[in-house]
Amino acid sequence: MNTPIHTHMTHEVADFNTWKPNFDNGQALRDKHGVKIHGVYQAHDNPNMVTVHAEMPDMAAMEGFMADPAVQATMHEAGVIGRPEMRMMTRHA
Repeated sequence: MNTPIHTHMTHEVADFNTWKPNFDNGQALRDKHGVKIHGVYQAHDNPNMVTVHAEMPDMAAMEGFMADPAVQATMHEAGVIGRPEMRMMTRHA
């Protein structure tokens, strides 16, 4: 049985107002990998520090999503700075 993985992916973006429409337009890529978004958050002290709470079917889906060249290109075009910090979690309640 595959266990869904929840992630909190935090990364800085060059400009949130540029990043957000690019993120919104990436729904087809997320659908391709079975990614469901549960929330998008901005840090109180830095509006360009973004955390995305997502759910994926399993670790293989998460790894495939992050390795997809189209995902990497979209993140670059949207202004993501550096590698995201990721926390992978399994839901128990």
